[in-house]
This record gives sequence, C-alpha cells and structure tokens, in this order.
Amino acid sequence: MWQACPAKYFLRIHEHWATRRKSAALGFGGALHEGLAEWYRTGSQAKAVEAIVDAWPAAMPVDDWRTKEKAITVMAQYMKQHPQETFQIVGAPHAPMVEVTYTLDTGLCLDCDQCGWHFTRDQAVLVDEVLHCPVCGAILEVIEYGGIFDTLVEFSGVVYVLEHKTTSRMGSYYFDQFKPNNQVAGYCWAAGKLSGKRVGGAIINAIGIYRVGATRFDRQITTRSDSDIERWLTNLRATCQMIRDCERRGYWPQFTQSCTMYGKCEYHDVHVLSTDIEQEKFLEQQYVRQEWSYETRDEPLGENGE
Repeated sequence: MWQACPAKYFLRIHEHWATRRKSAALGFGGALHEGLAEWYRTGSQAKAVEAIVDAWPAAMPVDDWRTKEKAITVMAQYMKQHPQETFQIVGAPHAPMVEVTYTLDTGLCLDCDQCGWHFTRDQAVLVDEVLHCPVCGAILEVIEYGGIFDTLVEFSGVVYVLEHKTTSRMGSYYFDQFKPNNQVAGYCWAAGKLSGKRVGGAIINAIGIYRVGATRFDRQITTRSDSDIERWLTNLRATCQMIRDCERRGYWPQFTQSCTMYGKCEYHDVHVLSTDIEQEKFLEQQYVRQEWSYETRDEPLGENGE
C-alpha cells in the first residue's frame, strides 16, 4: 500500500481508518477464496460450497451482480474445469499447506535511528539476542515479513505458490503485472523458508468473472530466481527505510497517479477536501477505526478491490 501511495498508507495502516462498507468485489473474492481453500484442503465439493456460504458477507450490496449464487456457480465451474491437478499439495493429506500465515525474519535491519549509520546486518552487534549499532550502540529494528498465501504445491520436485486471483479485467496483458511484483516475490521467498525446498515461482490461478458472459479460467507461471529474490530483499529494505523516514518527518506524500487509476481510491473523498479539519471530520463520519492485519483477508490488494 505504501508503494501505491504513502498518504493512503498513513490513513489505513498507520492511523487505522477503514471504510465502513466493503466493496462487492472484495466480499465476492473473499468468499470464493474460502471455497477454493476448502476445495484444495479437503477435495470435497460440498465443503467448498459450504465454505462460500459461511464466508458470505452480511453487508454485501443487494443490487450488485456479484451474488452468492454466482459465487457458488463459479465454484462449481472451477471444480469442473480442474477436477484433478498435476501437482500435489505440500503437506497433504494430513497437514496441507493451504491458507498459510507466516511471520519470518528477513535477516535485514533498518539504519540506526540515533546516528544514521548504514550497514549490513552481519556488521551489527548481537547482545542477548538484540541487535545493536556497531557505532553508537543503539538498538536496531529488524525487518520481519509476514503474510498469508493461498496454497503451496509441488510439481516434479519443485515448489510453487498457487495464488488465486479473481478479476474482471483478464486481458492479454493481465499476467504481465506479476513480474516484477512485491507480493509474489515475498510469497516465493517465504515458501522457500517454510518448505525448505527449491521454489520455482508462483502459479497465478486467474478466474475472470463478469456481469455478463462466461467465466474465464487461465493460469500462468511467473518464475523467481535467486537473483530476483535478492533484488526483492534489497527493495524491501529500501521501502521500509522510506516508511521510517516518513514516520520521522511526520509527512506522507500523495502519489496522485493512484487516486483514480482503477476507479476512485477509497480515500479519494478525503483527500479532495482542502483542510486538515475537514478531512478529520469526514474520516470520523464516514470511516471506522479498525487495525489492519496481514493475517486476515480483510483488505484489497489493489485500488479496485480485486
């Protein structure tokens, strides 16, 4: 979210302002995700449908075309499209790695807040399992990376992340967005740490869902090499450092190209107001304080909620 817009990051992640009404696309996609998870966890069509029903949001817009019945229909079409897979679920049948939540140490740390010294983590001083700056002795902040991925699968001895994506924009360039991609690279890095096996990349399992017309199913593999992961870790540290710099300055710039890139950002109506007082009053009236958690699927990854 910070990479999309620091001002949006500030309101949602830092200040915990969430929209009172979740989008129909988010609710639909979340329920379908639950159905897919149960399908790969148990192989039971009945349990997959039951999971969708149980996960269906109570506050879905009644006039939207993304209905519970359509979600169940899409799930049935998916199971017919993929009745058997060529890959195996890692850990199946007793402990299938489906909907895996993780928090892992990246081996990285931020610059020293006291003296600003920049160094690699292996140059830091470890005292009683706490990292200290080698120059001034201040405690350093380590960088952990957490998330939740859909499923880990194995094919011919190589592990892949099976990542489900629901979309209404499955055009000819749809899969180009996944390399480079922060989320996918992070999943691949985490999958290697958790499985202890070589990770080839991610299988993007795209499901095209439309108001009219047939549902589309397509998959592509996006690879990640060791060099790709090293570059991702370098970028990750740089991003965390920029977030820390914004915290220190108390200023979060707007990246205005994100305001209406995929429809209006959920904070667009806040940021068009001219004064801080107007913005604060609008937030209190139209939003609710709700701390964001990377261990749940309560937020969209993109501006359009897909």
